[in-house]
Amino acid sequence: MNGGSFGLTGTVRLLFQPAEEGGAGASHMIKEGALGDAEAIFGMHIDSSRSTGSIAKPHTSVDPILAASFVILALQQLISREVDPLQSQVVSVTYVRGGTAWNIIPPYVELGGTLRSLTTAGLHQLQKRLKEVIQGQAAVHRCNAHVAVNNEWHPPYPATVNDEGLHQHVKRVGGLMLGPENVELAEKRWVPFTPLTPPHFFLDEDVLPIGAALHAALAEMYINDHQESVVP
Repeated sequence: MNGGSFGLTGTVRLLFQPAEEGGAGASHMIKEGALGDAEAIFGMHIDSSRSTGSIAKPHTSVDPILAASFVILALQQLISREVDPLQSQVVSVTYVRGGTAWNIIPPYVELGGTLRSLTTAGLHQLQKRLKEVIQGQAAVHRCNAHVAVNNEWHPPYPATVNDEGLHQHVKRVGGLMLGPENVELAEKRWVPFTPLTPPHFFLDEDVLPIGAALHAALAEMYINDHQESVVP
């Protein structure tokens, strides 16, 4: 980056945002502060502690489908009645599985979905209340609830929060390399999650050298600007 010759000493750490990929064109999008949401998945098993029930005698049975229905409705109130409207959060129930016949009350129901919050603290509170609501609603309807938040293949993702000082550094270096007109302000966004890359995903490989050069320049210029703090 400059004409001098000297030994470059420093430690560079590469941090990658989980569940995120993409790239197109030679523009660079940045934003300071909160950028991406914290995310977790949840699953639950609601059972009646009985094998099956008869639709002819519902009063003698315990209905986990009814319990699951009230759970779904109650979870929606976590956002509308417990969260500041300015602190965005989302609870989505995305699957329900239960029952195999039209004339039998099933012994259990499985359901699950995702939690999202623009802050990590908000996600932790949402996880706590999720368990309380599910177990409470199941108990009201004489059922047992087993709740699992996250698993081995999808651990909770914390919110993405960009450092203000580094934001300014990236903005300056990006402007020098790509031109100020190609450094754009990004907006807060919900991070999409899929177990595998969608079949129509396309990466413009022509931008890879540009991205690599930009990241190298970011590291080198940062070390140059902070030589006294990084050299032992």
